[in-house]
Amino acid sequence: WVLLTEDNLENRVLAQRWLERAGYRVFTAHNGSEGLDLAQKHRFDLILMDLQMPEMKGFEASQLIRAHEQQTQ
Repeated sequence: WVLLTEDNLENRVLAQRWLERAGYRVFTAHNGSEGLDLAQKHRFDLILMDLQMPEMKGFEASQLIRAHEQQTQ
């Protein structure tokens, strides 16, 4: 499973199609907050995160995801 977090619709659709054609199952999030929420509820093999998004930047979301992963191990 792949989590794709991207606020730009065109980029999100393009990346999602590319990943699905490569055989991946893709969850999408529209911003860092949504990405963080999904990452806390599901286990992903790969997370692709845009760095500059509204609400929560990718760096902040990534740090919080890592902290959550460490707490649940």
